[in-house]
Order: sequence, then structure tokens, then C-alpha cells
Amino acid sequence: MRKSKLKFLILIGLLNISIILNATTFTVINTNDFGNGSLRNALQMLVLSPGPHTINFNIPLSDPNYNSSLGIWVISPLSTFDYIITSNITIDGTSQTANQGDTNPFGPEIYLNGNNNSINFCFSIINASGTVIKGFTISNFMYGIQIYGTSSVNSIITGNYIGTNATATDTAGNYIGIEIIAGANYTTIGGTSIAERNIISGNEHIGIRLLDVSHCTVIGNYVGVDRTGTNALRNYDGISLESAAKFNTIGGTNANERNIVSGNVAYGIPVFGAGAEGNIIIGNYIGTDITGTIAIPNTYGVLFDDGSYGNILGGSSTSERNIISGNSAYGVFIYNMGTNSNIVKNNYIGTNAEGTAAIPNAVGVVVDGAAFKHKIDNNIISGNLQQGIYINITGSDSTLITKNKIGVNIDNNPLGNGSDGIRISQGPRYSIIGGSVADANIIAHNEGNGVYIMFPDDDFHLISYNSIYSNGGLGIDLFPPGVNANDIGDLDTGPNEGMNYPEIDTVIFISELNKTIISGFLDTQNPELCTIQIFKAIPDPSGHGQGSEYLSTTMPDVQGNWNDTLFGLTASDFLTCIAIDQNNNTSEFSITRNTTTIVAINDYQKDKNIKIYPNPFTGKFVIETIMMDDAIIEIFNIAGEKVFQSKILNPQFEINLNVARGIYFYQIKDKQQFISSGKLILQ
Repeated sequence: MRKSKLKFLILIGLLNISIILNATTFTVINTNDFGNGSLRNALQMLVLSPGPHTINFNIPLSDPNYNSSLGIWVISPLSTFDYIITSNITIDGTSQTANQGDTNPFGPEIYLNGNNNSINFCFSIINASGTVIKGFTISNFMYGIQIYGTSSVNSIITGNYIGTNATATDTAGNYIGIEIIAGANYTTIGGTSIAERNIISGNEHIGIRLLDVSHCTVIGNYVGVDRTGTNALRNYDGISLESAAKFNTIGGTNANERNIVSGNVAYGIPVFGAGAEGNIIIGNYIGTDITGTIAIPNTYGVLFDDGSYGNILGGSSTSERNIISGNSAYGVFIYNMGTNSNIVKNNYIGTNAEGTAAIPNAVGVVVDGAAFKHKIDNNIISGNLQQGIYINITGSDSTLITKNKIGVNIDNNPLGNGSDGIRISQGPRYSIIGGSVADANIIAHNEGNGVYIMFPDDDFHLISYNSIYSNGGLGIDLFPPGVNANDIGDLDTGPNEGMNYPEIDTVIFISELNKTIISGFLDTQNPELCTIQIFKAIPDPSGHGQGSEYLSTTMPDVQGNWNDTLFGLTASDFLTCIAIDQNNNTSEFSITRNTTTIVAINDYQKDKNIKIYPNPFTGKFVIETIMMDDAIIEIFNIAGEKVFQSKILNPQFEINLNVARGIYFYQIKDKQQFISSGKLILQ
């Protein structure tokens, strides 16, 4: 009898073990920290056989740790739960709602409490793939959720409150909310529905940390704000991509994939490390509320730092646009030696989600600390308190600034930045602002200058084809502030090597031909290697009106003389020019001229029998012509004032012109009938 009973008990034991080994669902039925029916016990059971396994919850209202006022069940472990090392595990806090009802309509029913950060981990997954964690409030741990190891792929974290109280109205921070590290690739955090949204706020260091992982997706989350998306619940940093974080996607092209990353103490989304490459940040609101109309500031919106490269902020379509506004310092901060080749494209930086009104950052975009070769393309960078774009420090070279609206809104209405549209300072070189008709920027209505280049070593900056107008200062200002007088021979130094602006000598409107003849002189070294760009101008008090509309490009000859023929203008249009040397140094805008500014001289009626030489001259020149009755010569300065008049007394008549060096114009008349005209250059 005893032997038979023993065999029976062994058989029953083996049967029970078999049931356990093949179980797929474990149900948590109490808030105890250990023992049957506890969460810890369920986690321990997972290691006994390969998954898939599910942990569900069905804790009764009678449990002593049920908080009836909040409708939550509080589980407070005394130590870190067992590590999850089995693949294909689902830990489903939402099952408590299904089993016991929606007792907490403002959040999850299962509240996991780490006792003032005294417990290292709530859930720690080590080299286990396919883990799903959903439907918990996870607060006051050192690490809310950590997923570690190259085998920990394809995990999903969804529908949790991490770092907040049970209603996501106040902080109850972990040190780090979610940490995905060491090759735990293809993790998804969040989802496209409200039920899948994580609220990851109130954490003492980082909300979401992606370290040395690739192809992870972070979508649809609130990071740094409360449940409503209208108030700050600060993490220190929001979503941090570090070290060799590669090819991860933050946000998406669908509005339901948008992350709200706002209210964080330091950075909304920092991307840093020499291996942080190829990450894409799209479709997010960074520094605003859920409506994109009210600021909830991070200090900095997005950071690229410490050698990160080849990352994309925004994209080609409107659905990839980030709204980066309302941040108390910089909207976008690109910083530090080695950081290179990042792209900031098609974002609204300083405006609301419609691009119509200001939600200012302090500065829109800052490139600093020898970060180089970045592209800032097709953004609206307007309404910021200080500069739209600020490029600073030696080594912050080769920034490409194209197709942006800087100081206007989506409809090109005024929405100026509070200082300069673009400022370059303390040594950067080789920026390209515009560069082609297709790449031209609009830089307008800023309270300072359109483009301000400040220091002597700030050289080789190309500013071409842009529409620059109605800025409070100059369109282009090379330090010192205000219009810089041209120097003889252009031998001075300074920003953009002190490039002289072109002189406009004549502007002649021929109404019957619908064309305007413009000519001038560029006093610089090797003028034949330079280009002159001509713009329709809006006059301003400086007299050097800003170039609002690009018209044409021409080149001077070896003596610096240049001319062009323009069509489609009127007699009342004003013109201005810039000069660009062979090294891309670009000048300030020239004096503004129109046909009423200069004596109208028709070069197309010039008598070929009249010769004037030498020209340029140094004081004396000769008029060679056949004798004419009562022929006179009149000479005018560039302001249209007559400075000399004489009869032509013989066929080789010498004139000694005792006036200042510069550009002059002559007219020759015979009995008050016009014969010839042209330009004189006194050197």
C-alpha cells in the first residue's frame, strides 16, 4: 500500500510539473511581492519552458493594496523582479481592466512602485526577443524598463505611464524611464492609438534612452507632458539617442505617430556620439502642446552633438515636418567637433503648427563648437526671439542654407526673428546661403540684419540669389555695423575679406523697348574673376536697399567695368547689386539706383567718330573728333550733378578734370543736339 501510494504521489507531481511546463498563461491574483499568484512568482515561472507565455492580471477588489479612491492596485516589490530571459513573453496589465473593470479611467489599473528609486529595475529583459509590456504605471524605480542584449529584438512597450502618478497628472519619477541598450534592436515604444500611447514623463534623468541600438521605433508617445498633453511633467531629457544609436525612427508621417516631446528640463531629443548616425526624427511636436499652438518649453528642442552624423530632422513631405517651437533656448542645436552632415529639413522652427504665428524659441537654429557640413533646407525659421540661424566659432564650416523662409510665415507675411535672420560669428567659413535660383532663401522682416557676418576671420561665405528685404538693419552687413565704404583696390580685410560692393553708374530705362540698361564698376583685385548679381531693390534709409528679387548675373571685365540688359522692369523700379569674388566672398548690397537717380544717358546713340582716351585716366584725357559747330562736353558725377562743362575747341581737345576719383559720365552736344555719351573713370 505504501509503495502504491508513493507511486501515485510521484505521478501526480509529474503531472503538475507537466502542466506548468506547458502553460501559456499565468494569472496574477494578488499584490503580494512573492508566493503563489504574485507577479514575482509569475515571472519566475517563465524560465521553466520556452515561450510564448502571457502574464495576465485578475486581482480582486478585496486585495489589501487596492486603492479605491484611485481605482488602482499597488504592487511594491522589495527587490528587483526576476530578469526576463525567455523569449515571446507578454506581460499584460490591461487584462486587469478587462477582468475587474475600468476602475481608473485616467490610466492603468496596475501600479508598480519602486519605493523612491530604491529598486534597480521594474522589468529587465536580457537577451529575450519578442517581449511585450503593456498597461502599467511604473514609478519610482531606478530603471522602469530596461531591454538589453543583441538577442532582445522585436520587443514592444505600449500603453504605460512611466514616471508619473496613476493619473499622469504629477511626477513619480524613475531615474530612467525606458532604457534600450546593447543591441536590443527593432524595439517599438508606443503605437498609433491612444491605448498604445505611453506617457513617459517625470523621470529624473531620461524618459527614453536608446544606447547602441538600431532600427527602433518611438511613436505616439507623450514625453515630458501630462496625460492631456497640455502641461509639463518634466523628464531631465526626453528621448536620448546615444553612442552607436543608428537608423532609429522617432515619430512618423501619420499624426497618430507623432510624439509630443515637450517640457523637459534640458533637451527634448538629444542625439550624440560618434556612432549616432542615420536616425530619423519626423512628425513630432517638440516644445509645444498637443495642438501645436502653446509653448511647453524644453530648454533645447533637438541636439546633434559629440560626432553624430548623417541624421535627418524632418523630411521632404509635409507629413515629415516637426514643429520645433517654444523652447527656452535653441530650437535646434548642432554642436561640437566631429558633428557633421546632419540635415534639418522642412520643419517649422519658431512657429505654430500651421506656420502662421510665432511660438518663439530663443534662437531658431544654432551651429556651434566646430560642427560642420550641415544642411538647413526648406524650413520656416521665423518668430524666434533672437536670431533665426546662428553659426558660431572657428571650424563650424560649410553650412548649407537653402530654400528657407527666415522671418516670414507660410504665406510670406511678416513674422520676423527678433534679431538677425542669419548671424555668422567668430570664425566659421564656407557657408552657402542660397547658391542657385532653385535654392534661394527668403530672408525678410527680421528686426536686425538679413545676414550679419561679424568677425575678421568669417570668410568665404556665399550669399547669392536670395530674396532679402524689409529687415530692420542692412540686407547684408559685414562688420562693423552699417554700410562699409569701399576702399581703393579692395585691399582691406574683415568679414568676407572686406569685399567691396559694386558701384552702379548708369540705369537707363528704354520704355519703347521694355528694357533697362545697367552698368557699373567693381573696384577689387581681379574683377574679371568676380560676379555681379543684380536685384530689384526696396529702398531703405541706408541708401543701400535690400535685394528683394534676383534679376540677373553678369561679370566685370579686367578693368572692373560691367553692364547688363534687363527686361520687364519699369522706370520706377529700384536696383541694387552684390559682388562675389572667386572665393565666394560676398559683399554688402550696393547703393540703390533707379532711372531718376542718374542722368539718363543713352549709350546706344553714341557717335562712333568720337574717341576719348585714356579711359580710365589719372587726371587728363583727350577728346578726338571732327570739328563741330559749338560742340560742348558736360561731365556729371554719379549723383547727376554737373561737375564740368567746356566747348570742344579743337579735334584733339585735352581736358584736365580736377575732381575726386570715381565714376563720371559725359554728354557731347552740338548746338544742343545730343551726339554722344559714355562713362569716364578717374583713377
